[in-house]
Amino acid sequence: MLNNTLLPLFFLVFSSLFAAQHRNVSLSEFPDDKVMVVAHRGDWREAPENSAWAIKKAIEKGVDMAEIDLAMTKDSVLILMHDNTIDRTTTGKGKPSDFTLEEIKKLHLRDGLGVETQMKVPTLQEILEISEGKILLNLDKGFDYIKQVYPLVKKRNMLDQVLFKGHESYTEFNQKYGDIKKDIHYMPIIQLSKSEDLKKISEYIKNYKVYGFEFTVGTTEKNLIDFKELRAKKVKIWVNALWPHHNAGNNDDLVLDNPDVYDWYIHKGINIIQTDRPKELISYLKRKKLYF
Repeated sequence: MLNNTLLPLFFLVFSSLFAAQHRNVSLSEFPDDKVMVVAHRGDWREAPENSAWAIKKAIEKGVDMAEIDLAMTKDSVLILMHDNTIDRTTTGKGKPSDFTLEEIKKLHLRDGLGVETQMKVPTLQEILEISEGKILLNLDKGFDYIKQVYPLVKKRNMLDQVLFKGHESYTEFNQKYGDIKKDIHYMPIIQLSKSEDLKKISEYIKNYKVYGFEFTVGTTEKNLIDFKELRAKKVKIWVNALWPHHNAGNNDDLVLDNPDVYDWYIHKGINIIQTDRPKELISYLKRKKLYF
């Protein structure tokens, strides 16, 4: 039986675990005043990119969303793969579409240094099973296979857990996906240096309830717009912290010398950050009380 000294500690630990297990994994209910942390290709510093363990490690760290890449095998099974070929990330060579799932599963994934591991290429179905109720997903290239992805996600009642993105204008988007557009969360990708992309913003705002916009800023702030005007419309703003051309030079690697490099994102009104350094970003957001 617990004594009076240990009781407070027990309830603190129990309540923390309970809260973590019951955190609502929902795009529609993610607070607008908090910053969403997106792990690029999963937590690839801890496990091979786009692997099951890259997702599991992201979940362990408390990452809000994992960005993953989709490809299709010769026998029409959706798998996780970023490149057009499997050469860099597996022990095989060729295009994903050159292999059946059975053949792909005989290969091993390589880690970030190119070293062979014992891990296998996962299917989208396997990742959905791991992620359900635990982490949001952004299916990069998901719209390339939307007719295959949508039924899988809908069957598992995970539509509020999955974010789709694409480069289409609203007209193109509506023509291709008008029959499911009200069921999904969609985010147009906008390059601020392209005038035709800037026009897409008002088109979407006028005609469709987007989840947000992903913006590529460029190497400087020359083309930067006022994101706070969009935030006022309850539209989320996604900017990648990965490489300097995404974010006017305020990229992830700078955080190793300057923990406050993410201040730039907060000051600009950005509330979704895709990162290659989830541990550092989460630490920063906790310090600023911006972590959900």
